[in-house]
Amino acid sequence: MSSFENSPQILAVKAFLRGFFLSVLDTVRGSFTAFYEWLRNVPIPVPPTMLKLFSNNKANFFIFCLVVIYVLYINIKTFRLFAADKKYAVRNKERVPERVLFKNMWLGGATGASLAMWLYRHKTQHRNFVVTALGLLFVQLLMFSFVLGFLGFWAFF
Repeated sequence: MSSFENSPQILAVKAFLRGFFLSVLDTVRGSFTAFYEWLRNVPIPVPPTMLKLFSNNKANFFIFCLVVIYVLYINIKTFRLFAADKKYAVRNKERVPERVLFKNMWLGGATGASLAMWLYRHKTQHRNFVVTALGLLFVQLLMFSFVLGFLGFWAFF
């Protein structure tokens, strides 16, 4: 160590930074501890398939049909966009912009995108497409299952 590193100013700065980071660490640890204690005291919820958004079965069925129609529409649209982009790529024509493909995946078309990527072997070398499609597929399936569960999905079958 040189004499510069042992100077009183440097030692004071080191002590201040050490104290600051220790206080931040204690604050974060305290926040997580409080959150964990709160989470332990939360009662176990009723499974979503036992809940219904409305007591009216007709309203639930109507919303259920709207959700299913939207999911089918956006996935078919995304599948067709990926198929068209592959066709344009093979023929060296103007391509579908990547932002359009990503937008449709984010709007609920991750299933159609994943299916088209697998079926046409399109965009599978682009890591950002593969990771986004698979991540959104998981999130969207989870989200749609909860939405349909809250509408009393199992009551219709």
